[in-house]
Amino acid sequence: MSKPCEVGRPYGRSRLALTLLALIATGCSVTPDPIERETLQRQGAEDRAALADSQAPIEHPLRPSEAIARALLHNRQRRVRAMEAALKDRELDAAAFEMLPSLTARAGYTERSEFAATQSVPFANGEPQDPGGGVQSFSVSQEKERTTYGVDFTWSVLDFGLSWVRAGQKGDQYLLAREQERKALQTLAQDTRAAYWKAISADRLLDKIGPLMDQVEQALDQSRQIGMQRVSDPMNALAYQRSLLDIKRSLGSLREELIGAEQRLARLMGLPPSTDIPLPQYGDDELQVPELPVDMATMERTAFVQRPEIVSAHYRERISQAEVRAAFLKMFPDLRLNAGYSNDDNRFLRFNDWTTAGAEVSWDLFNVFKADRDRRAAETGVELARERRLAASIAVLTQVHLATLDFEHSKRKMRTASEYLDVSRGISELVRRQQESDSGGRLQVIKERLNALVAELRRDLAYAQIQNTHARIFKSMGLDPYPHHADTPARLARAIETRQTLREQGWFGVVITPIADQDPRLEAADGADGPRFQISADTFSLAGDVEYSASRANGRPLPDWLAFNSATRTFRATAPAQAEPVELRVRARNEHGIRAWDRFVLQPGDAS
Repeated sequence: MSKPCEVGRPYGRSRLALTLLALIATGCSVTPDPIERETLQRQGAEDRAALADSQAPIEHPLRPSEAIARALLHNRQRRVRAMEAALKDRELDAAAFEMLPSLTARAGYTERSEFAATQSVPFANGEPQDPGGGVQSFSVSQEKERTTYGVDFTWSVLDFGLSWVRAGQKGDQYLLAREQERKALQTLAQDTRAAYWKAISADRLLDKIGPLMDQVEQALDQSRQIGMQRVSDPMNALAYQRSLLDIKRSLGSLREELIGAEQRLARLMGLPPSTDIPLPQYGDDELQVPELPVDMATMERTAFVQRPEIVSAHYRERISQAEVRAAFLKMFPDLRLNAGYSNDDNRFLRFNDWTTAGAEVSWDLFNVFKADRDRRAAETGVELARERRLAASIAVLTQVHLATLDFEHSKRKMRTASEYLDVSRGISELVRRQQESDSGGRLQVIKERLNALVAELRRDLAYAQIQNTHARIFKSMGLDPYPHHADTPARLARAIETRQTLREQGWFGVVITPIADQDPRLEAADGADGPRFQISADTFSLAGDVEYSASRANGRPLPDWLAFNSATRTFRATAPAQAEPVELRVRARNEHGIRAWDRFVLQPGDAS
């Protein structure tokens, strides 16, 4: 007697197979979906509105510190760098979880159309035997419907070691991204400063160039007419025309250098290029040349601990060294520990829930040979990273020297341009007075006015170059343009101005070994007159003969029970019984006027 359900079984299986095939074919068929122009237009309008509303409008004449502050806060490329550093930070958080064991929770439901019935047959001479034509006996140990769940714990010692190494590399990659962000900020501050002063020159002089260029054309036409009428010597007329054309060419090249300066400044500040930027009018007496004490040895030492390129090279070298450790770990066998809990509602089981535990050792023997080659490749990577660090070091040293030379050259160029401008203005005024008294020609007046304008343009561009090279000196040492605690444009602008003033006074030495890390504690010493603490000679990046001074952190004198010897850099408790924790500030200054300072808390120590 046949079962009714067996008649439709082949048809049902065929239909299931066709359905699965159709689903697979549909999943493998992908049609490109281009973005429509309407979507691009709508998104473009939203992006323009977002750019326009990204920051408060500029309602007063923009100072250079405010321009740099807006650029540091709102520049889009700067935000990209910041997001890249944030991404590395998130990857570092995720890498910490990779060191954890695997803890897997599982649950499932299975259903069969028939019972999983099995049959046992005799086994003889290495082969299963035919049971014969007798009654076949089947057994069932599993239901058609089952529900299971459980938790599995797995820990691989080798995976843990490799994950620990990779996590360290992720940490260095995060720090590397932070240094790249610092470099981008330093470059942005320098570019904004240069663009600001070019925009100032463009705002002052571009409006004057157009009318004077028209006067050049009129003067040229008039000179040509005079030459054709042979009223004067043709050689004088041609020489005059050549002078005008030389001036016209100079004006054209200077105009090309200034055109778009305001738009470039707007882009650096994260504003649309159509933004109208109110700029102040600077008088000639306000274009002061900044001064800066120069000490090449201190500047080199500062660059070696501050330049993002050198710090990044150290991080890359550490990442390569970690790769050597990872290759070494791959040579060892793996110990895998596991434990688990399972539950199965199969009613044929004697126990429906159970626990398991075990350990397994595995060793891929081919890894012994492969890992050795990986190790040698990683060691080569370390050598490459070291050579790159040395290459970055020589490049940084060269940039420090070139930045100083460029600054001195730009100051000389500025002095020459200012003197030339004074002479040109004097000649122009003299010719104008002669023309008023009918002793000079109108054409000569136009020519000298043009010469004066060209001289003013060149002076302004020379001043912009001074500002650029002045900022490049600090960038060559890797000094940050602002303190990281400032968060609003107004506070950031004030902080930039304060830091700029301090650096021009020589406060650009940096702390190499913080005093707080030197265990600042008054301790008794053999033969010493009272407990004392000596700060390290390598605390600051200052080179040469260094003078030290100390005070309370708020600037007030040291307490009565404490003395400081500047020659030996030593604090001494003159009255140990009165000693107590006190916050101090140490200042250092070398013979070139370069300065640095550090703040710390001095502890009394057990001996006091």
